Amino acid sequence: MHKGVIDPDFSALHVLSNDPWAYVELYLKRAGSTDALAYWLQARRFSDASLNLGPEAAPLTLYYCFLNAAKALLSHKAVRHVDRHGVAGDRPENARTSLSNERVRFQSGGVLPALCAYFNESVSRNDEYSLKEILWNIPFIHRAFCLSFTSSPELFVPLESARYVKHDSNREAWFQAKIIPRYSDGRILTKLPGSFEIWDENDKIFVRRKRRFRWYHGRCSADEKLDALSRLNSYHASTRRIICNIAGDRDLWYIKKDLSSNKVGYRHTICLIFAAMHRLSELARYDPKGLERHLNSQANWLLVEFVNHAMDQYIDQVATEITGFQFWPPKMRT
Repeated sequence: MHKGVIDPDFSALHVLSNDPWAYVELYLKRAGSTDALAYWLQARRFSDASLNLGPEAAPLTLYYCFLNAAKALLSHKAVRHVDRHGVAGDRPENARTSLSNERVRFQSGGVLPALCAYFNESVSRNDEYSLKEILWNIPFIHRAFCLSFTSSPELFVPLESARYVKHDSNREAWFQAKIIPRYSDGRILTKLPGSFEIWDENDKIFVRRKRRFRWYHGRCSADEKLDALSRLNSYHASTRRIICNIAGDRDLWYIKKDLSSNKVGYRHTICLIFAAMHRLSELARYDPKGLERHLNSQANWLLVEFVNHAMDQYIDQVATEITGFQFWPPKMRT
């Protein structure tokens, strides 16, 4: 599997670095993407400023880091966008302090809708979610979410050996992975998306996507290989709507359950991180007492985990989308 979603470079060596900021900066300079480079450099400065801020203030600088990193991606990929945020939030008057009461609206123009369009997601004026719904759908804080809200069902089933495989004797290829044994309970697996199927082999449970794509088989021309790679990229982009990752020393992969109650489920993680941090930044700017109440509430650990770790996850993904390369810390072995 590849962490990139749109046009990942499956053939490239991984970038071994603890600092994707520096690599992307040099990459944009080589590419002559001057506008994207300006946004990226400013995003890095906001990132640096966030390091010494607590959760009461960090959402403000983190959001502007995310905003400028998104602009760098959109500019480098020549994705048109209106120069406004494209997201707004509020809390009903006299509503109690609750993540369910923090409303987040995706707007029809601006950076967030353009980011959604980049990932082939539509946005309409009726797209409104609660901050709680959004945080529920973000993989790297999902354990913190479930421990904070114990009545909420788990959304993500962990996978091993996530990969694309090809049939031995024909051109058919598909995504498959192994379900971690602790999650191979039939009641859990009935909630997997209908576009996937499971099977048992040597007492191990596997999952694969039903839809196949054509790879090349045997000797073929360079053009045929390019066509096969194009089909893989298209198949991969749609697969990554459901197969999610957490970046780290060892990338972790998950399949997202299909729950009728989850109206945010099809949104890409990067769009959700952007939207959630925007709402927290609004609270930091305009309602610091309201943010403080959240930080003293049932959701305190969840929010602190989100603020502390969102930047690494977000920038890792954006760096991959800009370059097509995967970023891993040095000294990893595959």
